Amino acid sequence: MSRDPLIAATQFFGGRVCLDFANTMDWRTSDAPQELIPGYPALLTWCGNRRTLPAAAIGALRARETEPEATAALEQAHALRHEIWNVVEALLHGRPVPLAPLNRRLADVPAQPRLAEEGSAYLYDLPGARLEETLWPVLWSLTALIASDDARRLGSCQADGCGWYFVDESPNRTRVWCSSEVCGNRERARRAYAKRRARPVP
Repeated sequence: MSRDPLIAATQFFGGRVCLDFANTMDWRTSDAPQELIPGYPALLTWCGNRRTLPAAAIGALRARETEPEATAALEQAHALRHEIWNVVEALLHGRPVPLAPLNRRLADVPAQPRLAEEGSAYLYDLPGARLEETLWPVLWSLTALIASDDARRLGSCQADGCGWYFVDESPNRTRVWCSSEVCGNRERARRAYAKRRARPVP
């Protein structure tokens, strides 16, 4: 992830919608994690950047982003993100997945709608009638992840303080960074610097 929160909010290294949503807490495993969706408007921006909702739905929801209910929808987004962390950590460490919170959420979510073509993407044809529609594609992605072989290919970035999740699709399952070009380069530089510092002075 980038050290710039504006850039980090547009970086999608997880490979699945639900993992990219989990990664909206930057520097998650550090002493100073940084929130990338601090408000409902930021949540809508994320949906647009990740292309989880049609532009028309985002526009409809944008007109309602100042409503008091938007604050509750944001709280639900943050709660769902925490539940995704719990699910992924369980899968990473071979523990039973906590299904009860997920199933309670799914009970209030409609069946997946038809798909609609928008530019080069195919999106769920959601109307933007309910503020919590922002979370539905994330939930559908999470259930698909848990029920697929992807559940055995999960990884967490090993760079100091990152912790972003991803599906390891490398041939030998050896991926250790969310991004080799971002965290990988930063971590290699950090380790090289630490190694030079550790050398005795002649």
